[in-house]
Amino acid sequence: MTRHPWFPRFLAFMAAVALLSAPLTLPAFQLPFLTISSGTTTGSYYAAASAIAKVFNRNSAALGVRVATVSSAGSVANIDEVAEGKAAFGIAETELLRRAGQGVRPWEGKQRTGLRAVLGLYVESVTIVAAVDKGITRVSDLRGKRLSIGAPGSIDNTYAAAFLQMSGLNPGEVITSQHSTAIAPELLQAGEIDAYICIVGHPNLTVLESTRGKRKVLLVPLDDALINQVVSQNQLLTAVAIPTRYYPELAFKGTVPTIGIRTVLFTSKEQPEENVYRLVREVVTNFDLFRRQHPILQNLNPRDAARVNVIALHPGAARYFKEAGLIP
Repeated sequence: MTRHPWFPRFLAFMAAVALLSAPLTLPAFQLPFLTISSGTTTGSYYAAASAIAKVFNRNSAALGVRVATVSSAGSVANIDEVAEGKAAFGIAETELLRRAGQGVRPWEGKQRTGLRAVLGLYVESVTIVAAVDKGITRVSDLRGKRLSIGAPGSIDNTYAAAFLQMSGLNPGEVITSQHSTAIAPELLQAGEIDAYICIVGHPNLTVLESTRGKRKVLLVPLDDALINQVVSQNQLLTAVAIPTRYYPELAFKGTVPTIGIRTVLFTSKEQPEENVYRLVREVVTNFDLFRRQHPILQNLNPRDAARVNVIALHPGAARYFKEAGLIP
């Protein structure tokens, strides 16, 4: 079996990430700390947050503050944690940040108007991992199958029902369960589910894990008609392709067209300007080091990081981006 040259480095990185999966224990530093509410420890949010923390903390003594990554249930939980002052920063998709600001599902009656953008991050992809033995080669084949849609509070769970309906599958036609994406590969290999949906950056550890068992799996492509319909109705979404080269043990390789959505590091308008300014400055001035922390960050550039249109930039972020000539 031929492996891509980056593959051993990716596995080594993921092994390092796994060491961080224990409950957060803050080191015995005298410095104050700022938390980034991220996602499950096997997910790309956790990896991205850890990359930010690593770059920032190289200079923490001079900066007078440290950054700590904490795990969470995902985007919805991150938005609530930041809005309620329980975390300094969070990571979420642009679509959920828009919903939170407008006070629509799942934020009916609790509109989150105080969120501010810090850094634009990578694009995530709607990803359906399915068992080959169930004959699932397109979305319509999920009818009558057991599908995990992610834990409550995750983007997977929030988006899944709407996605299935847009795909022509009515409620009740798919047997859904709300398992965390972190354990979905184990459930798939054990035969307890037939497929799972997740919205993740690639390469992704849970997707990789799902390919490593005896049960062969594939990634389900979305029909062009569905992609065009969804993208035309929402400017925050885009047509993308999942790079299957990251998963050498997939049953089928080739192009997997799907829908992409960008992720954003965000904070509250109450966060002091200097904290945000320093974080953005450290990441952008060390951008090559930042991108080397994980393959999902490799295609990101400082100009993309500075352009987030879904919510207003925090004054601290805007200040640095203007100084660097990245925004007017």
